[in-house]
Amino acid sequence: MSKSLRFAPAFTAIAMASALAGCAAPQFGTRSASNSGATTDPANAGVATRALAALNAQDYPTAVKFAEQAVASSPNVAGFRSLLGNAYFGSGRFASAEAAYRDSLTLDSYQPQVIVKLALVEIAQGKNAEVVPFLASSRGMLDPADYGLAMALAGHPQDAIDVLEPAARQVGADARVRQNLALSYALTGDWDSARTIAAQDVPANLVDARIQQWMLFAKPAAASDQVAALTGFRPVSGDPGQPNRLALRTVETRTAAVAPTVEQAPVEQAAPQQVAELIAQPQPAPAPAPEPVAQPRAADPGVAAKVIAAVAETVAEMPAALAEFVNYKPQPKKAKAPAVRAPVRHASLTRATGNSTSVVQLGAYGSPERVAAAWNAAARSHAMLRDFSPTSARFNSPKGLVYRLAVKGFSDASQAKDLCLSLRRAGGSCFVRTVAGDVPVRLASR
Repeated sequence: MSKSLRFAPAFTAIAMASALAGCAAPQFGTRSASNSGATTDPANAGVATRALAALNAQDYPTAVKFAEQAVASSPNVAGFRSLLGNAYFGSGRFASAEAAYRDSLTLDSYQPQVIVKLALVEIAQGKNAEVVPFLASSRGMLDPADYGLAMALAGHPQDAIDVLEPAARQVGADARVRQNLALSYALTGDWDSARTIAAQDVPANLVDARIQQWMLFAKPAAASDQVAALTGFRPVSGDPGQPNRLALRTVETRTAAVAPTVEQAPVEQAAPQQVAELIAQPQPAPAPAPEPVAQPRAADPGVAAKVIAAVAETVAEMPAALAEFVNYKPQPKKAKAPAVRAPVRHASLTRATGNSTSVVQLGAYGSPERVAAAWNAAARSHAMLRDFSPTSARFNSPKGLVYRLAVKGFSDASQAKDLCLSLRRAGGSCFVRTVAGDVPVRLASR
């Protein structure tokens, strides 16, 4: 395999296996298919194999062609979508690769290398603000060397140092960890530390050259320059994006039309259960009227249901958002001061009580206190989470004891996947797992 498929020799690899092909090949029809409930036609697996062969040959247009065919025939196989992301990545189509990787992770959230590659293509597009929380929520799945260097590239080299320095002190730490730590120090401007650490693995006569390369690397002209220096892949102009026909469709969109000629009566405040009943209630076809009839000012259930359905069509996180809409009360204005928003409550008005063993994990933290703080921040940013109960579970990871933050209360695994998909579309990070010692999060009383 040529160097263009590997990271440049001046830098150490974020372990994308053997770049986009080889060891990074998806396992067609095994884990990917079983986790998503999909089945793989042997002939379609052959198409995917041809795409992989084209990747190995660096024939990216051909790889894209066959990978798109594989996804079109088996849209719910995570491995095919990660393969498509690899083909797009090699072609320099970073926006298309981002969409394919996101879809793959929606189908199978435990894919560390896909997480790393998704972070890379987003960094190359200047989406650092999205990458950092995504990496933080996935930290428990990633190798410290990969996580640290990705955080450094995303503009947080000090956070990378906090992770890489302890890892570099571990018995058996390899040169990749040390060199990623040295590069992170370089990105903070601490060139003395960068030189000292780099010299542990780089021949003395090459250290100066390595530092000079890092000086250029630390001041990229474009967001994609650093990723290009590491991978050899540069963005192409005019990326058309992933074809719409390949978009992952796992959530049905509720549709309803509101007659434009009918004056809508104000919706009375109602409990969320009443709202759900109105949504579920079938609407009778309107009887023809010979002449206009004045609408009553009291809320009519049929009209209210249409209004609610119209809101549901445009709001992704419908249950929580609709509850806020129905129960909204304006705050009183103070003299010479702007109106004060009501504080976010720990729980929504109605808490889901499903008995599914599936939970949606939002992140992992170093203490129960950080879990509680993370829940408050997540509930404040994403109203859809407030319909569910926050839970925490202790987890002995290879990097030490962490506390997982998740939400429960789903009726089945499909509902959990739908929530996670909606959360990701809203800019959040998550993945679905089964209950593993989860207990309710202890929140400070107010």
